[in-house]
Amino acid sequence: MFPRCPLPRRLLLASVLLAGLAPQPVLAAWRVCQGTTVARPAPLPDGQPMAAPQNALGCRHGASLTVGEATLWRCQVVPEGDGDLPEGTPPYAFLIDRPGRERIILPDDLMAGGFTTFEVITVDLDGDGKPEQVLAAWNGQGNGLGVNRWTTRVFDRDWTLLGAFEDVSDWGDSSLVRAPRGRRGCDVAVTTFVDSVNRRGVQGISFRARFHRLAGGRMEVATDRPMRQRRYDRAFERQRGAHFRRGQQERGDPGAWLARAPEVPVVTD
Repeated sequence: MFPRCPLPRRLLLASVLLAGLAPQPVLAAWRVCQGTTVARPAPLPDGQPMAAPQNALGCRHGASLTVGEATLWRCQVVPEGDGDLPEGTPPYAFLIDRPGRERIILPDDLMAGGFTTFEVITVDLDGDGKPEQVLAAWNGQGNGLGVNRWTTRVFDRDWTLLGAFEDVSDWGDSSLVRAPRGRRGCDVAVTTFVDSVNRRGVQGISFRARFHRLAGGRMEVATDRPMRQRRYDRAFERQRGAHFRRGQQERGDPGAWLARAPEVPVVTD
């Protein structure tokens, strides 16, 4: 064995400087999707839900939104008399009517009568020049962190369902992001709070975005872009709380919260 000789001070300092100049991983920018059109229902007159069109499900009252030739109704299913809903019947539903086409009925869930808390975003997801429709609907808010739960469905321009995501956490205007360089279109950031362990082995929770793309006529995990994940620490809590105190009751801002969050490998089910 040879004795270990410490590096001269000048060489040690040079090594530290060179290490600092070494290339560092570049975090891809969170680029919000451009060219989108967002439609949201108008406030209900006097805050009271309106009568829904006659339907076999028994959806009686709610709110409507017209997008192109389609009219969407978000309404509550009311049982006959004082009875209970038949087993398997959703408490709320979306009705999508189009001239000369069969009505589309989608199960729904809703808290506190928030009929108007939904939106339809027209966006070209796969970059083929033909727009898709993204229906994002707020379902409710949990206790504790006050996480807003959304359901997001993607349709083609004829309202054929291409993909659906339930329990999306804190959906917002920045949840649609431009595709990574080398690919056209936009992706859907499906966000959720997950259990996590930090570098010191401490259990906690993190906010994660997994990106989904439209390919081959269906939504799938975008394996060409990493997920983003940020520990829910005090700084994050303050940032998120300030966002909601500014009047954002149900919609979050994933783009702002995860702009500098570490990238993590894609996990496929």
